[in-house]
Amino acid sequence: MTTFTQAIHSADNANLSHAERDTLEGAIHSIANKIKQRGDLPYITVARQLELLEGLTQFELGRFLIQRGGLNGYWTHYVNTHPKQGRLTGLNSENKPFNEVESFLLNKAPTALAMQQRVEIFQREIQKLLFNGISLASIPCGLTIDLMDLDFSQISQFSICGIDIDPESLTQSQQIANHLGMTDHCQFLQRDAWALNCDSKFDLITSNGLSIYETDDQKIVELYRQFFISLKPNGCLITSFLTPPPIPGTQTQWDLKAVNSEDALLQKIIISDILAGKWQAYRSEELVKSQLQEAGFTEIEIYYDQAHIFPTVVAKKEPKHE
Repeated sequence: MTTFTQAIHSADNANLSHAERDTLEGAIHSIANKIKQRGDLPYITVARQLELLEGLTQFELGRFLIQRGGLNGYWTHYVNTHPKQGRLTGLNSENKPFNEVESFLLNKAPTALAMQQRVEIFQREIQKLLFNGISLASIPCGLTIDLMDLDFSQISQFSICGIDIDPESLTQSQQIANHLGMTDHCQFLQRDAWALNCDSKFDLITSNGLSIYETDDQKIVELYRQFFISLKPNGCLITSFLTPPPIPGTQTQWDLKAVNSEDALLQKIIISDILAGKWQAYRSEELVKSQLQEAGFTEIEIYYDQAHIFPTVVAKKEPKHE
């Protein structure tokens, strides 16, 4: 990992995505008891689930997921940048070789692969929209890498605002800005995304990570409305959502030709059956478009990853006509 990533690695305070459920030991004990009491599932034995749980305890990301059930800014960055870091070095966050479970989560789990592709799509679409004097915001910002990692070589004036409810993420973002020499262009605000108070302030807002944790559809409309209000006329929102997976009772939008069925099942076992992961708020393209339209957006484009799991949305705020 890079020097700045190592420097910012630390614990997080509670929020929607990764609030502590229990102590690590308590969480492991609770999950193990749940597995034993539930018994064998049609597709996996108790013994194999306990093996996977033990595997999760052997690396930092696994322990974080056991205790928190979701990802913070640091671990989101860790998963997203794995193709350019751990996949090349063969070493994890502790500079150790990946074990079977971590290697699967980073290299084969369909949602992780979609996350990694989404980062590339985000960067491409944001880069297209840059202009001199642009005002950018990332909400929730996590480490604000989605903006600070852009190519500003042709732009002399720009501002970046990272907004997050998690103070640790804001501290980490400031450290990265310092490391990259971007302090003069950046500010970081601790705020709830549903109460921004930033009317017509930004030309572009990026948002990744809230909708996949929030199951209340009306709250998502309210979130999009906050973004709409915070954008200047002709401003753009770039966001994302998770589509429904291929599970009984749901109509999936996944491109199953692009997904290994065994990997999809193992992901379900680890994330849903064992960890009861918090990021399981799935929405169809049609629903997301209707929510954005209800919030005020009219011009909406969808860009899919290879498996159609984690689409990117570009929505424009058109100016009012007098």
